[in-house]
Amino acid sequence: MTTWAIIPVKPLHESKRRLAHLLSAGARAELIHHFLDNLLATLNEAPGIDRVLVVTGDDEVTALAESHGAAVLVEAEPRGLNEAATRGAALAARQGATAVLVLPADLPFARVEDIERMLRPLEEAYSPLLAVCGDEAEDGTNALLLAPPGDFTFHYGPGSYRAHLDEAAARGRAIHIINAPGLRFDLDTESDWLAYRDCLIQVVDE
Repeated sequence: MTTWAIIPVKPLHESKRRLAHLLSAGARAELIHHFLDNLLATLNEAPGIDRVLVVTGDDEVTALAESHGAAVLVEAEPRGLNEAATRGAALAARQGATAVLVLPADLPFARVEDIERMLRPLEEAYSPLLAVCGDEAEDGTNALLLAPPGDFTFHYGPGSYRAHLDEAAARGRAIHIINAPGLRFDLDTESDWLAYRDCLIQVVDE
């Protein structure tokens, strides 16, 4: 069993445009850089992850990924999250991956225990399966495990959680719904930003 983690990352200064009224492009880029730095460190500590692949066209992201020992698939022209995940999974499969765990960069509370929880279905059954952890609203997809990679169409975007479950059922994959607390929070909306900021304030106060 060889498991790759795949992290698609758009150019940092194009990240989180829905927060543009709250944070400058530079502040948003710095924030995602920080989140990605933490996520890469977490994945390196997770014993079930054999290799990490970052899919990006951003030189700064490439440098950060390489500093953590991650492989990089360079996007000459970013074509969205679904294309990045598809290309990353295909590369991993060509290089011997038997499972891929697709994660977004904006998971500030990801822990090794959450990664291990996502990989646990691999201990019970191998082929073919999907394990998924949704966001707090169970609308988006915050972690998606495929074993084996391939024979799957990604549906990232609004309603992706249900779309991925439907896709797995149509492909005959066993479905595992995972509640990994540290993966359920991502940063997309103003309310997410306020919740994250309040969490930081609480940590400082303690």
